Amino acid sequence: KLLESTGKEGRSTLRSVDLASGKVLKQVDVAPQYFAEGMTVLNGKIYQLTWQHQVGFIYDYWTFQPLGEFNYGGEGWGLTNDGTSLILSDGSNRLRFLDPGTFKVTRTIAVTDSGKRVNQLNELEYINGEVYANIWHDQRIVTINPSTGAVTAWIDCSSLLPRSGAHDEEAVLNGIAVDETS
Repeated sequence: KLLESTGKEGRSTLRSVDLASGKVLKQVDVAPQYFAEGMTVLNGKIYQLTWQHQVGFIYDYWTFQPLGEFNYGGEGWGLTNDGTSLILSDGSNRLRFLDPGTFKVTRTIAVTDSGKRVNQLNELEYINGEVYANIWHDQRIVTINPSTGAVTAWIDCSSLLPRSGAHDEEAVLNGIAVDETS
């Protein structure tokens, strides 16, 4: 199954989807005023961000029952965790590490590649000790050292997006999924 946070005001959801068929197995509708963004699972809880409302939602992993809300400053784009901290992106080149109990920022790193800022950090995943970030309006994913903020690699995903005649500037790669079983 795939856990997915979908966005758009009035249409945002948290859902579990059968990967083979695409069938929605379980779904929670987010209140219509919110545009849902990134989400992560930590210690049996699902944490889900909203884009511009500075509020996140907490759900039980197994039942999707709401457990609470939390607040953070700025925009919410992507969210992952390293097993201890929640890691939040806001579209800048900064990643904020939050205590999952208090939601206070414990540290911030600036993401750079050879000293140059890497902006538009969007969806995040923590994989094998590194943070992976999809870059908004770019066809690449960047891997980041979570201690220093230094870019360790670029992954070119341009072959995943078909080259059609469409010119919708929002038809971009927008997310990362990890299969933890492989």
